[in-house]
Amino acid sequence: MTKFLLVSATFFVALATSGFISPAYAQDESTPPAAEPSGVIPVPKIAIVDVQKILRESLAAQSLREQLDQVRRQERDKIAKLEDTLRDSRKEIDRQRTVLSSEAYGKKVQEWERKSSEHVRAVEKRKRALNVASERSLGKIQSELVKVIRAISDEKEINLVFTRGQVFFVDPDMNITDDAMAHLNKDLPSVKFATIDTSGGKGGQPKK
Repeated sequence: MTKFLLVSATFFVALATSGFISPAYAQDESTPPAAEPSGVIPVPKIAIVDVQKILRESLAAQSLREQLDQVRRQERDKIAKLEDTLRDSRKEIDRQRTVLSSEAYGKKVQEWERKSSEHVRAVEKRKRALNVASERSLGKIQSELVKVIRAISDEKEINLVFTRGQVFFVDPDMNITDDAMAHLNKDLPSVKFATIDTSGGKGGQPKK
């Protein structure tokens, strides 16, 4: 098997800047183990991968983006309905102000403020859970892409892989992006969006 080095730090940063995944999560992902030193420096055989292009155009990335857009629309609709309900209930309380005692009116306002605060906390919690689910979903593509690049590198005896953003120009013969895209589309044509877990337990954390 060819000794193989993926420039992992920049690779995961490229994943992070794609809009799917946060930098903190990307840096926490496990990376392929480095080959044991043999004492002899091998002649480098270099390849380039355009990670951004793969995350834009691969079938799995497109399927994930469509699902994420749909989930976000549903979340916005739910939030809008709850906010409309809160707004209407506050208007109703204010209309009753003239017929309620100061004490009764104050209690209704306090109860409304409690519900409003709960709503804000629930929305923030839901947003965090959505981000985690997105990261976990993208992690499936990330893991499969690393496998694909490793397999191509073994086949072509490549021992050093850079992302496209690390180089100013490149010989087209060194660019394995299309090959990696084809393999990824075949091996992982789609990804199911991860469950949104708002429990706050271990299930809500990205898998390492």
